[in-house]
Amino acid sequence: MFKAWLRNTEPINLEPYVGNLKGVDGWLSRDGVLYQCNYVDHLIYAEKLCNKFGYQLLNRFPYQMNSEYTLEQKGWAKISNGKVHYASIKPMSKKQLDFLFDYFIGNGYSVNEYQELVRQQEGEVLA
Repeated sequence: MFKAWLRNTEPINLEPYVGNLKGVDGWLSRDGVLYQCNYVDHLIYAEKLCNKFGYQLLNRFPYQMNSEYTLEQKGWAKISNGKVHYASIKPMSKKQLDFLFDYFIGNGYSVNEYQELVRQQEGEVLA
């Protein structure tokens, strides 16, 4: 409990991540920019990112505003524990897919695993 509270009080870095991609978690914008966070802190960072970009929170359930849902609907991808979670009806952007190629290779995934992600998006990728 104390660790969770402490994480909430630490300064949050909302600058684009630049560095080694091995084992990195975070939020990936439509522009292919990663905002790194710990795998358990996606909700905290989602709230801060929504504020930073001026997104009005969307309802996931009646009367419940949800920042993660808002980012997902805006086309952001969540990277957590080496998995890419993408829940938008918008297809991934080319910049997101380009970033994810580097991410997959940097984390030891095969090109085939990346190509499977691309196949899922095939015909739907936006410039």
